[in-house]
Amino acid sequence: MTTPTQAMRKISSFIFGDEGSTLAEMAIMVPFLAVMLAGVSEFGRYFQAYTTLAKSTRSAARYLSNHPFNSTEQAKAKNLAVCGKLTCAGGEELLPGLSTANVCIESTGVAPVPTTVTVRIPEAADDCGADPYIYQPIFNIGALLDNPSFSLELPIRPSTTMYFMLDN
Repeated sequence: MTTPTQAMRKISSFIFGDEGSTLAEMAIMVPFLAVMLAGVSEFGRYFQAYTTLAKSTRSAARYLSNHPFNSTEQAKAKNLAVCGKLTCAGGEELLPGLSTANVCIESTGVAPVPTTVTVRIPEAADDCGADPYIYQPIFNIGALLDNPSFSLELPIRPSTTMYFMLDN
């Protein structure tokens, strides 16, 4: 038979015991940590994709600023922006879903010898006849947050303008 003092000790150890509390704390924190991990990785991937497109538009604008401004060289510059090479075969794109239809080439000045050359990825579909490039995330963070309207499918729209260097 247990004495009242022993019974009080058992009740207090049951009430104030910490067995299983670590597991409960982990169960509370894991969803927050999963959302934070997904968010950080998606923002990292977004900025990596932006940097890749910014460098590719820079390379294409640099190429066009040193070559004749005609349709053949513009097609090569678009391939340079998409694949990093002057000729582009399917499956060689720098980013998934990127194509020459996403690249817009513009110039200022008189036609045979422009003043500046701009290579950019447009923000909207009706802009200069090119389609925008929309970033495709791996994680559906809106589903993780129970908010289907939240999405990281954002347009990436870098632009580079350079002075035209050739004289005809």
